[in-house]
Amino acid sequence: MILEVHLEGAASYDVGDEIWQVTLSDAIRAEAECIVYSAGSDLLASGHDRLRDRIVAAMSEALSQVGDTYRAPDGVLYSLIEPSAVEDDGTLTAVSSAAPIVEEVLRFEDLPVGSLGTRRAVVRWSDGSEGEGLKWFGDEIMICEGDLIGKTRDQLRSLHFRRDRDWLQS
Repeated sequence: MILEVHLEGAASYDVGDEIWQVTLSDAIRAEAECIVYSAGSDLLASGHDRLRDRIVAAMSEALSQVGDTYRAPDGVLYSLIEPSAVEDDGTLTAVSSAAPIVEEVLRFEDLPVGSLGTRRAVVRWSDGSEGEGLKWFGDEIMICEGDLIGKTRDQLRSLHFRRDRDWLQS
């Protein structure tokens, strides 16, 4: 089963009991953290932990079997779908890496007060485009060029989440 995040550039989760899969509860908790991290002050009025716990409870109730959907407070739609790894003739489909990866870090920039971070990395993607690869609070986590090269947006999002979680738990 796949927990699909209907948002440009966002990773979906391969959910299950296999070694390469994550549990549905872990995927839901990770997405709840992402929602809270990017939430505006109107959503954070009740506090970070309370908002996260409310989102986890609502998502867990709404998402239990294939076909279920959930719309988060930030408007992002989530759904549980079946993976489409087998074609009609019974052969496996090729796994493609259509998502662009970071080829080069162009610069690190300080962000103005009031932004959703204090630092950002501007990168060149493998599709030739340039843009923000990652945004973070510099007093909480450290990011260097080697952390970014060769990673997709989804992998960068996951890296940021893990480092932020580790900082918050320290």
